[in-house]
Amino acid sequence: MTKPLAPIGKRFTSQFVDELVALAAGYVCYLAAQSLGLPLELAFLGFVGYLLLCDGFPGGQSLGKRLTGTAVVHATTEEPCSYWRSLVRNLALVLGVIDAVFILGKQRRRLGDYIAGTKVILLDPVR
Repeated sequence: MTKPLAPIGKRFTSQFVDELVALAAGYVCYLAAQSLGLPLELAFLGFVGYLLLCDGFPGGQSLGKRLTGTAVVHATTEEPCSYWRSLVRNLALVLGVIDAVFILGKQRRRLGDYIAGTKVILLDPVR
C-alpha cells in the first residue's frame, strides 16, 4: 500500500532540524580537528557530509525525518533511500529556491527528488 506524501510543514521542520544537527556535526569536527592539529576545514566536511548523506540513514530517515515521522523512499518501489540517492537528491540543495519551488507541485517533490527518483512520505498519518 502506498504511503501518503509528507506535508510541506513536516518537510520544512525536518530540514530545519537536520540543519541544526549538521551544524552540531560541523562543530564537533571543528573541535576534533583543533585538538588533533588538523585543518579546521574539516568542520565544513562534517556539516556538508551530514546534509548530503543523512537521508540514507536506516529507513530513509535522517534525524529530522525520524522526529517528524517522515522518510525518503524510492519514488516507485518505496524502498528506503540509499546513501547514493541521498547524495544525489541533496546536492540539488545548492540550487536553493529553484530546488525548493518544486515542492509546491502536486507530487510535493523537490527538484532533487526528481533527479534522485525519490519522494518523502508520511510514515504514521496519525501524527
